[in-house]
This record gives sequence, structure tokens and C-alpha cells, in this order.
Amino acid sequence: MSKIYFYLYIWLKQYRMSVGGMLLAIALIGCNDSVKSQPPSVNTPSVENFIASTPTPSPASPTQSPASAEPGQQAIQVIRDYYSAIARRDYRQAYSVWDGDGAASKQSFDQFKQGFANTTSVAVEIGKPGRPDPGAGSTYIQIPVTITAIATDGTPQRFRGSYVLRRVNDVPGSTPEQRKWHLYSARITQVK
Repeated sequence: MSKIYFYLYIWLKQYRMSVGGMLLAIALIGCNDSVKSQPPSVNTPSVENFIASTPTPSPASPTQSPASAEPGQQAIQVIRDYYSAIARRDYRQAYSVWDGDGAASKQSFDQFKQGFANTTSVAVEIGKPGRPDPGAGSTYIQIPVTITAIATDGTPQRFRGSYVLRRVNDVPGSTPEQRKWHLYSARITQVK
């Protein structure tokens, strides 16, 4: 009987090594430097644009289909959709972009909404995303941002930092909603 266990042990060890090698190869292929950020002028906000523009609803995000684009571009689109919802004052939609139906924001919906009470407009400049970081059952990606908000008194405010986004990997039992990118955490500070 112990001989069977020994062969089973060897087979499992070889299987894990081959699966690990395949995952490493997939990660290396998926993490190449082909992810490009938009030119700064595309995302650079101006005070005139904030005041003169009326936000329009964005179409359904193509990023919600994990196979349709590179992970960095998918995650960037989630951040764009998030700020588009805030600009439209669709705080329920913006709140739902956070992992756990808003729970990852560490705020109730009312607290989240109140955080924008003195904001008339907002825009985001998105930097180059980091490399996707596969974890146990999930993938994470960090994306730098610069945010410009206009307060109700007309004062521009600038913030810098980054978001970490998370998506559940394509594992058995995961739902399409779980396989979408969601905001997982944020490190944003005001700059003078």
C-alpha cells in the first residue's frame, strides 16, 4: 500500500510543478510591457471643461468582459467609469464599483455620497498600470491617478495616489460579476 502512496505523491508533485510552470508562463505572457496609458492630454482636466461640460452617461463598459482586452486596459476603464458615474452624480453606480458592492470603500453608501456633497465636478488622469499580481484565486493591479475636483465655491482641488483593483480569477464557481475588476483599496492624498 505504501508503494501506491509513494507513486501518487510523485505524480502529484510533478502535476503541481507542471501546472505551476504553465501558470508562470501565462503570467509572464500576460504581464508584458504592451500596456500603454493614454497620452496625458487625453485625461488632463481643465477648469473650463469642468464648469462648461455636462456629464453624459457612459455606454456599457467593454472592460466587463475579461477576455475582450488586456487587464491593464480593463482596469483603467473601470476607473474611468467610476469617475464618470461620480461626474453624473450617480453615486449608487460609483459605490457599486467598489468590491463587495461598496463594502471595500469602508463607508456606508450615505457616507460615500456625503463625501461628494461639496464637489461640483471631478476628473481623473490615469497613469500607467502596474503589472497584474495574481494572488490566491484573485488578481490585483495597482493604477496611479491624479484627480482634479472643483468645489462648490469654484476652488480646484488636486489629489494624487493610486487604486488597487481586484478581480476573481476564472475559477470554477466564480460568477461573471466576481470576474469583473472592482476597486479594492485606495491611497489618495490631497496635494497643494
